[in-house]
Amino acid sequence: MSASHFITSQTHLGVVGYVYHQVTGDSGSGATQGDFKSKVSAVGPQAGHFFMVDKELWYANLKGYYEFDAQNRAEGWNTWLTLVVPL
Repeated sequence: MSASHFITSQTHLGVVGYVYHQVTGDSGSGATQGDFKSKVSAVGPQAGHFFMVDKELWYANLKGYYEFDAQNRAEGWNTWLTLVVPL
């Protein structure tokens, strides 16, 4: 989920977050340690910006998540940079 506010007509700032809870266990030949269910929660900042390239509108988004309350997963920061390019 996310919530943002446009500070200009092209730029927004906000917060992002998610909750991941694996409801069924791992299976198959690689599941040698049992069902190994995992869970994690995350929250962090985001910023997005719309901009023109030639005559097309592009979009860039930067968001960072601090993952916590983890079970069978790593905790800490991860960062995503997304660039949306029209085809």
